[in-house]
Amino acid sequence: MSTTFTLIGDESDNPRCLALRCWVDSCTIRFAFPRLLIDHLMDVEVIGDNGEVTTLGELFINTTTVDFLEKDVAPRDHLGWGTLKARELESARRHGTW
Repeated sequence: MSTTFTLIGDESDNPRCLALRCWVDSCTIRFAFPRLLIDHLMDVEVIGDNGEVTTLGELFINTTTVDFLEKDVAPRDHLGWGTLKARELESARRHGTW
């Protein structure tokens, strides 16, 4: 089960996902931005696709595992697979084994 979080008030046709919360064995948050920014974004309110309102800081603090976007990973792949798996997929694409 997962929940995507977007900015409150983002009423565009395709709101940008800022965080994804996944429940597998434990709670993991994948942020769609680099680690460097979290200190500046802690108070930013977001809304989940389940209607939950929270802040990026609360998501960051109340999780077991955190995964931030890295410069060598596409945001969509990062949110969908996490950094390590996204790197494996990109390598497979480059080597034609995808």
